Amino acid sequence: MLDMSWNSGLAKDPLALADAIELLVAFSEDDYNGRFTRANFQHFVTMENLSDDEMTYVTGDEADEYNREFEDALFLIKRRSEWLGAAYPFRVDSDEVAFTPLPATNDHLPYLFLLVCSNGNSVPILKRALPGHFENLCKEAFKSLFPEWAKVLLFSKDSDDRKNFFGSAASSAVPKLAELLNTDVINAAQLGSTQREYGIDLVAICQFGDEATYSFFAFAQCTIEQDWSPKRTEAIAENGLTDVVKLNARHTNFLMIPHFPRYNLEEWSEDLSRTGNCILCDRFRICRLLQVSTFFEANSPPAGVSGLFKTLENSLAKAI
Repeated sequence: MLDMSWNSGLAKDPLALADAIELLVAFSEDDYNGRFTRANFQHFVTMENLSDDEMTYVTGDEADEYNREFEDALFLIKRRSEWLGAAYPFRVDSDEVAFTPLPATNDHLPYLFLLVCSNGNSVPILKRALPGHFENLCKEAFKSLFPEWAKVLLFSKDSDDRKNFFGSAASSAVPKLAELLNTDVINAAQLGSTQREYGIDLVAICQFGDEATYSFFAFAQCTIEQDWSPKRTEAIAENGLTDVVKLNARHTNFLMIPHFPRYNLEEWSEDLSRTGNCILCDRFRICRLLQVSTFFEANSPPAGVSGLFKTLENSLAKAI
């Protein structure tokens, strides 16, 4: 299932290395018995090419120089376990990482799913299906930010909500969105028959039960791309939607990503210039949002993600 490359960037990046170890422990069909040890790590760095430009391998002695990176990854995995508790499927035993067997509930599946989404290149068999499934999971997480009576819908062109509720063509989808917002389309001629999304993947609207304008609403962009920062402002209405819909109030702008760009809970590991102009929801925040929803209590996950969860369960069964 996995296609892992141990180049120098991975071996020397604690965030990427922690993810790689988690993937190998949970999904590798090699004989790890649900554990990844220091010896496993040293084997990889001596057997794999550690240069992206030329064939450069390290010797056993040189592999010892990577011990600091391995220790940093172990420390980060310990932190993730403390931060997420029952939602986190791994633990550190001495100098190895162990997989916590999946319980009868679905507690661990969201984290494992987000881990796979964040490392799609390493899981080529699932890569094409990941973006749509990720949007469906984000929808479930998004719901927990709003009251039960809020309308939370996917506006992305390939989603079921777009096809079955809004309509695929912008000429039907945008007027439907405007109706939910108690406002009007101001430039219908620009809509046409395209499936344009205006950068909006998720919509949350809290209506007040009257016909006045200024409903409370929020938009979100969902992406699994490694370079997610340019997506921060895509779901802002002023970047396209206000050309065709009359909006007289600002809204909340979210970016949902499956990555885990943090070494601690107080700050992002990314520069502030890459995290501003949006409310960033990473792997930690999405898992936390799902923990406070009824998602974890259900015997079966929603239809939009159940198929991929089943694939994950089957892969786990082969690996452990």
